Amino acid sequence: AAQKYEDAIKQYEELIKLNPKSWDGNYTMAVSYLALYHPGSEHPKDKEYAEKGLAAFERTLELPAPSPEDREKTEKFYLSFLNSAGDKDKAIAYLEKQLASRPNDLALINQIATLYQKSGNFTKALEYFEKRANMDPKNKEAWYTLGVNCWARSYHGGLAVSQEERELVVDKGIEALDKALAIDPNYFDALSYINLIYREKAKALAAVGKNAEAGQAYAKADEYQKQAIDIRKAQAAKPK
Repeated sequence: AAQKYEDAIKQYEELIKLNPKSWDGNYTMAVSYLALYHPGSEHPKDKEYAEKGLAAFERTLELPAPSPEDREKTEKFYLSFLNSAGDKDKAIAYLEKQLASRPNDLALINQIATLYQKSGNFTKALEYFEKRANMDPKNKEAWYTLGVNCWARSYHGGLAVSQEERELVVDKGIEALDKALAIDPNYFDALSYINLIYREKAKALAAVGKNAEAGQAYAKADEYQKQAIDIRKAQAAKPK
């Protein structure tokens, strides 16, 4: 409570020697290390805090928590600590292990997808975003999220994306956004991104000399862009 975390940790170490399975002792020690740690620091002390703090969180997560809320809180702190320490691979491994026992947890699947995306593994990210959408096919936001990530892979990937991958990812994105619009034809965000992804399709077609098909894709993009603009105008014209 006085924020003397290093002194507190010494006391928790004594407690854990007496009772290694003390949930409170392990948890509060872990949180104390988290409080001491400076995210992104390369200082040896911070590396030590991260190593010992993460180990304490892992011990805590192996013990029966006082309540489901306490377990959820511990898990969130642990994943946040891993993220701060730059260990996304370990966070993904932990979440995938949890998914084995909670295979229908849509929020967990989305969390894994997002972590893969942040770690630069776009193939696995799209795999999990697609899994999430297929498990909840009436959720327009799930299809929209998949479509946006497909667009981002093509648009931001640059030379790292092969022609074959770009064509596949663009078609997957168009299919996903079509599904979002089938659920809600006036979905402004989906209309905006299907416009953008058709422009990616046009560029991919033009790159291999398919200029006629590229022109058709640009025309489709313009069509969706107009729909998005019309919807935005209609929304703005509605009385508040």
